[in-house]
Amino acid sequence: MIGNHHVLAIIPARGRSRRFPRKNVREFLGTPLVARAIEQAQSCRYVDRVICSTEDPEVNRIARACGCEVQPRPWVLASDQATMNEVLRHILGGNSGYDLALVLQPTSPLRSILDVEMGISLGMSISVGPSGAPNGAVYVVETARFKCYPYFGGQVFYMPAERSIDIDTEADWKKAEEYGRQG
Repeated sequence: MIGNHHVLAIIPARGRSRRFPRKNVREFLGTPLVARAIEQAQSCRYVDRVICSTEDPEVNRIARACGCEVQPRPWVLASDQATMNEVLRHILGGNSGYDLALVLQPTSPLRSILDVEMGISLGMSISVGPSGAPNGAVYVVETARFKCYPYFGGQVFYMPAERSIDIDTEADWKKAEEYGRQG
């Protein structure tokens, strides 16, 4: 909770990826990507509840081992055509009482707790890398507004290149591991 706003953290972690299969369960510097995202959400002082959205049994097992709730994701929302908007609307539809929803994608393992808290403290916000493009690390939406107008945006906050890697390929993975070992 921040101020009088209740915060729901959502970890969207599907099992299928066409470009980089099984990346969310792969160990990144000793911890599966999905577990890192869950631990970051659980470590944030503003987060009231953490839910992992997945259709994958292994992601489900890892999330539960981390003490995280799991909301089963319909297969249609686990396809390459499914959007984050659709996934978030699905989760918010079954979880009321939250003013802010924080989305932490597992594929951004180098974000810091300070990055997460910055996003929440700004309210509706989105993290960007040095180029000014969204980096996928932190999204915060006002739940009531998002239900009517499913849009990610709001206040922008910058993160340095070494924390802005979004893992979509093996090359991204190697680059992120290099930065992670240095930090």
